[in-house]
Amino acid sequence: MSTPGHNLYGQHMEKHEVEDLLQPSEDTLAPIIHWLESSGVPAQNITHRSHLIIFSVTVAQAENLLNTEFREYHYGNATVVRTLQYSVPFVLRDLVNSIQPTTRFGRPRPQAAMMTEASTESWTESQTADLLGFSGSADSLASADSPKLPFGPKELLTKYNETFCNSTITPACLRGIYNIGDFSANSKGKTLIGISGFDKEGAYLTDISDFLAVTADSGQHINFTYQSINSGVVPTNVMNASGTYTYSMEGNLDSQYAISLARGTPVVYYSTGGEAPFLPDLDVPLPSHNGTDEPYLNLLAVLTGLDNEHLPDVLITSYAEDEQSVPYDYANLVCSSFSLLGARGVSVIFASGDTGVGSACLSNDGKNTQKFTPNFPASCPWVTAVGGTYGVKPEIAAAFTSGGFSNYFPAPSWQLNTMKDYLTKLGDKNKGYFNASGRGYPDVSAQAVQYLVYNQRNPTFGAIISNINNLRRAQGATNLGFLNPWLYTQGSKGFNDITLGHSRGCAGYDMFTGMRTPVIEGASWDAIPGWDPVTGWGTPDFAKLKKMMTNG
Repeated sequence: MSTPGHNLYGQHMEKHEVEDLLQPSEDTLAPIIHWLESSGVPAQNITHRSHLIIFSVTVAQAENLLNTEFREYHYGNATVVRTLQYSVPFVLRDLVNSIQPTTRFGRPRPQAAMMTEASTESWTESQTADLLGFSGSADSLASADSPKLPFGPKELLTKYNETFCNSTITPACLRGIYNIGDFSANSKGKTLIGISGFDKEGAYLTDISDFLAVTADSGQHINFTYQSINSGVVPTNVMNASGTYTYSMEGNLDSQYAISLARGTPVVYYSTGGEAPFLPDLDVPLPSHNGTDEPYLNLLAVLTGLDNEHLPDVLITSYAEDEQSVPYDYANLVCSSFSLLGARGVSVIFASGDTGVGSACLSNDGKNTQKFTPNFPASCPWVTAVGGTYGVKPEIAAAFTSGGFSNYFPAPSWQLNTMKDYLTKLGDKNKGYFNASGRGYPDVSAQAVQYLVYNQRNPTFGAIISNINNLRRAQGATNLGFLNPWLYTQGSKGFNDITLGHSRGCAGYDMFTGMRTPVIEGASWDAIPGWDPVTGWGTPDFAKLKKMMTNG
């Protein structure tokens, strides 16, 4: 259903078809339900859907159930209840994949602010405000009494100007660079963009309105909704005791750019709370070092429970974390869950990360092996990973953009020929520091430098795919859905190949903790003709993709 030329291409599955496919046998399900109920979990607190069992218990009940002891862990202002290990009855060992929240302390990192290509660290909230000439909290950037950007007159902010766009990226710049033009969604297209929000990130309708007032060349209708999942933060409860908003720059800007570039398409923001398992490394060496939220499964449990007509056609997520910090079983469960969305026509899009070939560059398995450290979920073969570029005519690979080869997931069948060709060109460069048989990423790229604050490559690419879907739906065709088999065959013809620049990393300094890390001399990936682990197949050309994938 995702491979062009196949007789099932575009025939996405319905919710009940996926659930029937994954439904465990009664021999698997019954012992687990019996264990829960016999351990004191009330039957009304147990919900079963397909391959998931969701139950609610007190901490005391969880301790008895899992033969463990939960404690409060504190780091800074963060407090979280966790255990370091748990157990299940031996007879259930092969039936239960994971139980959460239990041992997870870490959380994914939002994509960093890259005001210049040379920058390798994200701006702090105060630095960002000072840089842009605002005072107060970072969220006041978009909601000041007289909204304006300090970059120049309005005509520069609302029209494509190549010179200006080399130093500042606005929605108008992206519309020009990627040939989106004045596209607006067709009301017959019935498409929906979903944006993932984690780590108490919010998005504010007033900020979106102010942003469009400054960057749009004409009035634009906003169709924006907000959904809280698992007690995810909502706009009414994100104001702290001092009367300022909590840090929500990523959520705001993801929403603003998606709405700007997919003009007329409804956008829903999924604010999700929760936790998952964690293995420390140099990037996140302590419990809750950078927070406590990593709620992919909480989000996926809700989305996979929706009927197809309520699913987004594109799901945009601008978060990443070291692959090795996520236990393999959990990463595999999350990754396979993303495939369920792809099977139902959702394009799942993740940023590749902002650590180049790696930041920690040291294994966390006790062997302390020096190696490149790939990012997850970008390394999952069932998502489309977006790398970063900068500049206009030519576009150049951004040095900080993450890419490489997974240590968890092998290269899938649709990527094998591409990986073989690339590795032949690569020769012995970086030999021993990466898994040559792993899934290669990113798959594509977009502009990632010179934004207002956070780079917006992810909503840029996601909006372009949603625009293509809108045209296809209006013509009676289906969503593109899972993109990668198409990208590695026909789809790459609709992209601008990036052959300048390279990524870097493993330079002896952890960009998140400031800790000393291994130095790997010459650690880099080069942008070359064809696919590469810096920019993938390159950046999208909407006009070419429109011609390829629609009837005009």
